[in-house]
Amino acid sequence: MEVWHQFVAQIEKTLGREVVDQWIKTLKVVRFDAANLYLEARDSFQIHWFEEHIRPLLNKGFFNNNQRPVKIHLSLSSLEKKELTKKKEEISSFPIQADPLDPNFRLDQFLPLPQNLMAYKLISELSQTPFNPIYLYGPKGCGKTHLLMGAADLLLKKGKRVFYVHAETFTGHVVQAIRLGNMQEFRKVYRDIDVLIVDGIHIFSRKNATQEEFFHTFNTLHTLGRIILLSADVAPSSLKEIEPRLISRFEWGISIGLEKPDARVILEKKASLWNFTLSPELSSYLLASFPSDPILALQALIFRSKGSLPNLEIAKKLLNDLLANEEKNAFTPEKIIKTIAAHFGIRTEDLLGKSQTREYAVPRQIAIYLCREKLKMPYQKIGELFGRDHSTIMSSVKLIQKAVEEKKPEILEAIVGAD
Repeated sequence: MEVWHQFVAQIEKTLGREVVDQWIKTLKVVRFDAANLYLEARDSFQIHWFEEHIRPLLNKGFFNNNQRPVKIHLSLSSLEKKELTKKKEEISSFPIQADPLDPNFRLDQFLPLPQNLMAYKLISELSQTPFNPIYLYGPKGCGKTHLLMGAADLLLKKGKRVFYVHAETFTGHVVQAIRLGNMQEFRKVYRDIDVLIVDGIHIFSRKNATQEEFFHTFNTLHTLGRIILLSADVAPSSLKEIEPRLISRFEWGISIGLEKPDARVILEKKASLWNFTLSPELSSYLLASFPSDPILALQALIFRSKGSLPNLEIAKKLLNDLLANEEKNAFTPEKIIKTIAAHFGIRTEDLLGKSQTREYAVPRQIAIYLCREKLKMPYQKIGELFGRDHSTIMSSVKLIQKAVEEKKPEILEAIVGAD
């Protein structure tokens, strides 16, 4: 055992304490003798990581006090073995599929505006750019997803093997591969492509296994000269709970910030693009009545009016069902509380409870802020809902408002997720 502890202390100088604590010290010593050390891993991913990063170091010389080689044997815990067997029985195949592309998100449907013109030109001329990766960042609604899907559509038409996924999908694939012990299939899919596009990589925050696998996927593709396109809500340097080595790779290419254009400008330009005369009165109605997606309402109006130019009253009748659906899905205090609780993985009872620990206090403050910001609820009404006094509600709103202005990723991610 002494030789193992010495080895761990030695590699900590190279890999760092955080890596060793997470990946090495969590290995359970089952038994040992003069020539063998038996270790138990928490899951198959830890075994894969060990084989890839630590085994080569052992092969160079890992000896006992008598200078005899010590062999390390790795195995899964009995509980993990049972769970793995169960999952393999439940799922005989391992489908890893790209996310579908929105047919409306083609580059020829994108509106190049001053706020996004540089990003649009770069994406439109991918074959000529020396930058890799290309990293787009900006708030929700600035056009990141449209540009990435447009790029995927363009490259697919050129015969490229393109794999577009949202960051949540990538994470799901990693988790599924680990649970099924099928990382080989995962890597085969993700590394045998011409273009990898991952939308919303800020989602990787605090997801260590996802970051680890993405790091090696990125390295493999970049070394092969394959195109990598990424997006996030913030610039690489502002990402939180993302490993520095990943952030440095995001900065290898070019990072371009996008701004959210004025909704009215977008709506009017779309109407012009579709040869539809949109009056100021009708434009105001669409923006006010369909805040979640005025473009979709405009498309429906054009289709249903069959080329005619409806006045406001006719437009209301034509869009009556969409308006009813919009109102059905509109924000309510209950929906805000439920959505924020789900985002942080806590119960609504805990969010509304008395606990002041950060685990519950931060989600509660965000929910209070959204009730004020989105619903314009009076402080007194919010206080009654959350069981807090007027000053506490005001303090919570100010606290989250400050975090929003400082663009803190944890807060912005939760607020965007609630939209």
